[in-house]
Amino acid sequence: MPVLGPSRPADEPSTAAEPARCANNHLARSCYCHSLVRARRLPHLVVALALAGGCVAPTEPEQAAAAPSASQPPPPKQAATAPANGFGAEIAWRGLDEGLAAAAADHRPLMLLIHASWCRQCKALRPAFSDPALVRASEALVMVNLDQDEEPRSRRYSPDGDYVPRVIFLTPDGAVDPDLRNPGRGRYHHFFSVEDDLVAAMQRASARHGQPR
Repeated sequence: MPVLGPSRPADEPSTAAEPARCANNHLARSCYCHSLVRARRLPHLVVALALAGGCVAPTEPEQAAAAPSASQPPPPKQAATAPANGFGAEIAWRGLDEGLAAAAADHRPLMLLIHASWCRQCKALRPAFSDPALVRASEALVMVNLDQDEEPRSRRYSPDGDYVPRVIFLTPDGAVDPDLRNPGRGRYHHFFSVEDDLVAAMQRASARHGQPR
């Protein structure tokens, strides 16, 4: 395919001859000649640019259509209303009563972490709750953590024993979902250590009981 560029009529003098001829005339004549040459070339330049896909400044309506729309600001993060007890200060923890009410109102599953201050495995699990992936996953759930020794009602959520730590997933209406547990455990099905994929379990709970989009 030939290279596109400005074309010139066959009877137009070459550009090499134009400066020599104009140089012998008065300045006004020289300006007229060059203006004439540019005027004769202009239609061909416009055609060549159009064929070559040259950029043309868009009109105002085109600019408005091409301008990207301003992205919606992300919703503000919820603030915690209950102590973290060392399990992730960036997580929006709730008390048990408030959490149950929020899960029902927002149609979100509730993740209940039951621990004890004397439990070494509980302390070992704490850093996992500062993992950015877990913090993000927590935003789709209602998060509650209870010290088993300080909150007697926590023992109600003991489908296979009152060992600690244990992670129980509740449906939006507050019932324990027995299928949401640690798939890698033959016993103590709700026990999670730092080696277990707690984030995946949280994502399964959100997918199963989360608010329909």
